[in-house]
Amino acid sequence: MIFPHSFFEDEIRCDFLIPSMIKRSWAAQLEILADLDAACQKAGLSYYAEWGTLLGAIRHGGFIPWDDDLDVCMKRKDYEYLVSNVSSILPDNYSIVSYRSNRDFKQMLCRIVSSDHYRFDPEYMKKYSGLPVALGIDIFPLDFLTDDEEYEKDREERVRLVYEAVNEIAYHDTPVKALERRLCEIEARMHVKINRNGDVLFQLRQLLEKLFGEVDEKDAKYVTLYPIWMGSHTYMFTKDHYTENIRVPFENMTIPVPVHYNEILTQKYGSSYLTPVRSGGAHDYPYVENHINVLREHFGFEWPAYKFSKTDLPDQNRSIFKGDGKTCVFITYSAKAFSNMRSLVRKYIDDGYEVRILPIPKYDIAPDMSGITPSTENVPDEYFTDGLEGAEVTYDPQILGSRPSVIVTNYPYDEYNLITAVDKTYYSKSLRSFCDRLVYVPPFEARSVTASDERAIKLMPSYVCTALATVCDEIVLHSQQMKDRYTECLTAFSGDTYKQVWEDKISVLESSTDEADGEDKNRKRSIMFYIGISIFAENKIKAIDKIKSSFELFDDNKEHVDVVYRTQAGLKNVLADMYPDLYEKYNACDFRESDDTTDIENIDAYYGEASPYVSQFLDAGKPVMIMKCL
Repeated sequence: MIFPHSFFEDEIRCDFLIPSMIKRSWAAQLEILADLDAACQKAGLSYYAEWGTLLGAIRHGGFIPWDDDLDVCMKRKDYEYLVSNVSSILPDNYSIVSYRSNRDFKQMLCRIVSSDHYRFDPEYMKKYSGLPVALGIDIFPLDFLTDDEEYEKDREERVRLVYEAVNEIAYHDTPVKALERRLCEIEARMHVKINRNGDVLFQLRQLLEKLFGEVDEKDAKYVTLYPIWMGSHTYMFTKDHYTENIRVPFENMTIPVPVHYNEILTQKYGSSYLTPVRSGGAHDYPYVENHINVLREHFGFEWPAYKFSKTDLPDQNRSIFKGDGKTCVFITYSAKAFSNMRSLVRKYIDDGYEVRILPIPKYDIAPDMSGITPSTENVPDEYFTDGLEGAEVTYDPQILGSRPSVIVTNYPYDEYNLITAVDKTYYSKSLRSFCDRLVYVPPFEARSVTASDERAIKLMPSYVCTALATVCDEIVLHSQQMKDRYTECLTAFSGDTYKQVWEDKISVLESSTDEADGEDKNRKRSIMFYIGISIFAENKIKAIDKIKSSFELFDDNKEHVDVVYRTQAGLKNVLADMYPDLYEKYNACDFRESDDTTDIENIDAYYGEASPYVSQFLDAGKPVMIMKCL
């Protein structure tokens, strides 16, 4: 599987900073998903994105930014075939972890894993993004329900009887002899014989799975995850919800989702599922962290990381502003990272400084750390100087020899980053020797991280506690809330003795926003109108009527609104395949679909179905209206 190098770099999505180590974990799991996908297609097995993977596919076009695992589901027959034949349909390194292979595995699902041990061989490291750990995907079995209430009540009673015995042994270590009365009742109700001299827990779990899969799809009305249905009899879908699927983008591949994804997600997460909500603690997050600790303790394997030293702090008696005149050099290692610098560049220009912008070469380190190559980023000078009259771009590193008054830089890692590198000239201590004052502007900065945002806070040390943060004279952030989080993080890193050092070192540059003038307020607006397959699956012909009436409304307001109409990739082909009558009617309408060249930054609002565009518009603070067919 091929990933662009940019995939592994630190990135902000939905105001959540995802560091490169999480990106490695994502890439490794996508490798597993790609292999599972290929195996299922070859063996004629169907699977669907499930839980956060389904939500991420529809809402983000990939991983939920603060999630780090993959979940899929399969109908019971396909699930059983995969579990029984994994060695023949998947590459040799894969195995299935379930109660069948591991008595301590307590859940009634399985996990496909890339290895059953830590591996440091080059082939494995290359395939799984330099991670020598075993990663996996959870697979949930889908089971069926009839509409016969009496039968389902009886089946649930039988399931609960077995489930209670399983839990007594698995969770409470209850001796088998103490469960004799219950085992006899199970044998009588289920007409089975349990071998007391064998593995009773294994036999009970086999029986439990048999009960889960007791109803064949052709005799069913509903589909469910049976253990969840037992807890809430509302968790079920008509079986046609999992009859057809469509492939949608998921990071740099596609993944199958049910065409009724909107109804499924609404039942799972509520009607507001498109609004990103960071939830869940950080006890087991990120998943890869537990492996990193094991690698360190048992194998002596540790990725390079900066460790705090008080000698790296700037000398408080260091002279400031000895250079000739007021000169400032802004050093950026990437165009994307420069965005966080713009407001500070403007401030230095307004304060009378002679400002130079120095884009420096960066180097891409292979994810498995097997090599390093120059980055191919090419950006015109105008990108850096846009809106910054008075600033000039230079590519001459000799400008540092003129000893500018101030150097502002955004590459924080020195030699400790495992994905991106720069020349040693631009390491923190080297830069400090060239200037009177060294200022650090983080390349990526979330707008806000609350004290209760456990997952964001747990990831912060990887990009906050860097060499440059210690060595520089000043750290410039853009909100008091982020200063609070950085101070807490750096204090935990260095010790309480240095809390005041960080308080004094971090300054806040509030971003100013100019009010739009009257002409801007009266300008013609644009709106993205998006349609996917789900609206047709749910509403059939009413969907076409709704699209038609929406266009009529836009036409009535065409003097004020431009419409950018986009549809789910391959929508017409899917309609032609699944709903030929609807395809004919939709095609006859000749709705004016727009091309994909319009950047959403230039679109003012969103209207339509669930899509990854929604989170982008919400993140940009732009209006979002979800279309409903009534």
